[in-house]
This record gives sequence, structure tokens and C-alpha cells, in this order.
Amino acid sequence: MKFYDRKQELAVLRRIREESRKTARFTVLTGRRRVGKTELIKQAYGADGFLYFFVARRKEAELCDLFAVRD
Repeated sequence: MKFYDRKQELAVLRRIREESRKTARFTVLTGRRRVGKTELIKQAYGADGFLYFFVARRKEAELCDLFAVRD
């Protein structure tokens, strides 16, 4: 898949990444299906790594159970 014309969005995400080195940041990326959200994140953060947290339509308690850190 080709990646087109996302310079402005990449710049915003990279600025957020730099700011998060000093202060904690939580960023939510939303949009319609299949418009390149995941690829945008991959392009912006690449080798730095990131947490991909997909939120399905479930109750809050179920989501917390799914993503809770376990020993």
C-alpha cells in the first residue's frame, strides 16, 4: 500500500512524541475504517515503538480485564 500526502499529520504526531518525552501524553487517533490510521502511526513512530490499543465495542469492565497487566 502506498502512503500519500500525510506530511502535516506526521508532523503533528512527531511533535506529540517529542513533547511526551518531557510530559506524559495520551493520544487518540480516530477515523473511518481503512483510511490509513494504523499506517500513519507506523510511519510516525516506526522503530520507536508504540502501544496499539484497539477498543472494541464492549463494556468498560470487559476492556479493562482484557488489557490489565497480569503477573
